[in-house]
Amino acid sequence: MAVAGGPRLLAAALAAAWISIASAASLPPEQAGKSQKPINCMPCSRTYIGDAYTCTYTDQLAHHRGLADMTDSGELCNGLTDDVELPTLSELHRQLVGEGSHRRLVYSMKFGACQDAMVNFLDGYDAHLVIIEKLPNGVFADPFELQHFVERKVFLDVAVFGDTNLELPSALSNQSAVEIHFDLRPSTLTNCNLVVDLPLHARYPPLDVSGYATFEFGSPDLFLRYRKKETHSDSCLWVLKNLEAAPAEKAAWRIPCGDEAHIGFVSSITFLSALVCSMSIVLATLIF
Repeated sequence: MAVAGGPRLLAAALAAAWISIASAASLPPEQAGKSQKPINCMPCSRTYIGDAYTCTYTDQLAHHRGLADMTDSGELCNGLTDDVELPTLSELHRQLVGEGSHRRLVYSMKFGACQDAMVNFLDGYDAHLVIIEKLPNGVFADPFELQHFVERKVFLDVAVFGDTNLELPSALSNQSAVEIHFDLRPSTLTNCNLVVDLPLHARYPPLDVSGYATFEFGSPDLFLRYRKKETHSDSCLWVLKNLEAAPAEKAAWRIPCGDEAHIGFVSSITFLSALVCSMSIVLATLIF
């Protein structure tokens, strides 16, 4: 009997496994993925998401790691993420605007089905949109300029990590990253759309025979950071959700640079000009 019952037990187990897989596949996408949301928590004492990962941006050879995987353990979130209908990001577009060495990186975002859900969510939660943009070596963000945006309440907060030496050329500088905190309120959204401008500046690129140096931007990291409005300071936790936006359009910045073939001519003219000016000053001092 035991030998005969073996195939029957195996068949029953396979049937049960097939039924469970089919049931999971028949669930709506929002329910099927509800238990797999990329959500973590961080204490309110930590102001920025990227402050613990500065080394990621200071080493030119370092590979960028997913910031969602580097946040505090999701065990802190127990009981904080239940039955919360979170806004979802349905579209993300990004483009460089302007001319010359000073341009703006413009983010255009659209939240899906947010007319009622977003209002209900913001009624009970303080929520911030967090954008972390990794800048190539040839581009930098001026932290002093960005602080003026905070003072004018364009951004809730902002920080620059990595190489913040604004005087270094591209060949001597390391990568940096900008973290922007944007306060989400019904008044800041227009028909579920949000536009954010990030001012950027070009560093002096290395010499190239083509006359231009091209720097490309990778996809940004976007997070939704929220907490209940009645949260007490002694047990304050931010819930952090990766918005998992689709890869944004690649943004490339072509920056004019000097031609190495002209070094001798330019150096000679510069030296002669400096010599003539110096002699003129000395003669003027002796005569007058």
